[in-house]
Amino acid sequence: MTIAHQALLFPTDGLQPLPQPDDVDQDLLLLGSVRAVSLVHVDEPDYDKASEEWSARNDHSASSVLGHFGGRPAWIQGDETPSCLSCATPMSLVVQLEEGPDHSTAMNFGGCGGAYAFACELCGRAKFLWQC
Repeated sequence: MTIAHQALLFPTDGLQPLPQPDDVDQDLLLLGSVRAVSLVHVDEPDYDKASEEWSARNDHSASSVLGHFGGRPAWIQGDETPSCLSCATPMSLVVQLEEGPDHSTAMNFGGCGGAYAFACELCGRAKFLWQC
């Protein structure tokens, strides 16, 4: 039994930000470069095709698309859809994330990689993995 790629799901009720520590250089706590994003609904179910079409319509590079919610993952390598450790049911894709177009704001998934978060709707378990 493998326990790799485990992720924890937490309810959002009652979450509160932690106070900033007093004895730390404030510059270390500040967020540097950031990237604004917007949620765009696209009817095309094929992620790669939807990304290319959106990019062409909006005069942006395909790397401007940062991922998608639900549906089918667009695997970079081979299909690694995980099964739940509790019930052995294949997990559903929650989100697929891309690194992004700018190295200063990019998420690092191995260099030109992508990340995939899955959840078991029956058991409430989750897994997170990446490919590059």
